[in-house]
Amino acid sequence: MRREIASLRAQLAASQQRYEEICHRIRNELQVLSALFAAQRRQCGHPVQCDICVSRICATAALHGALDTNEHEICSLGSFVKLLAETLHSAFDSRYESIVTIDGDFEIDCARAKSVGLVVVEATVNALKYALVGLEKGRIETRVRCFRGEVELVVENNGAPFPLKALSQSTEISGKGLTLMHDIAAHLDGALEITPSPMGTALRLTFRVTLPQRC
Repeated sequence: MRREIASLRAQLAASQQRYEEICHRIRNELQVLSALFAAQRRQCGHPVQCDICVSRICATAALHGALDTNEHEICSLGSFVKLLAETLHSAFDSRYESIVTIDGDFEIDCARAKSVGLVVVEATVNALKYALVGLEKGRIETRVRCFRGEVELVVENNGAPFPLKALSQSTEISGKGLTLMHDIAAHLDGALEITPSPMGTALRLTFRVTLPQRC
């Protein structure tokens, strides 16, 4: 048993090292892309477009950094979600108005915070791809609260209502992103639902908090 545990620990350490190397390479490649666009800016006749590309690359790097957290640490879920929402907003060149509401300050392990963050990213990107298309100025509201040991995340947009029949059909809009969010909810032993709202469409993720929290 001791030999097996030692072997598993060695495999885990090797996997962690490979993961850190991959993250380092991603950061390096994003820096290279940013430098290439900066160089192109000096040669092209439309420097503003290059500036937009550079800003989006920088926002992508910031988003990657925000999601690349030590899963064994504890963080403020509200601050984490607010950072993600702000980073996403800057990455899409202010195509929509972003409103973030955090009800209380509470802490959670980074592993679950990262899972919640992935839902925020998927819900925001899906809203931009489908719901807000054609709107001069869309709006996405992200709300997080913890009440009596239950965390609730709501990502709501003012775009076209989500076609509820797509939830049970294999279509582009109900594809990998929606499947990923349902898988995350199941991993958190929680629930995810998408419903019409007075504003447009609301995605709601709820799950119980088991660690001692300030809720």
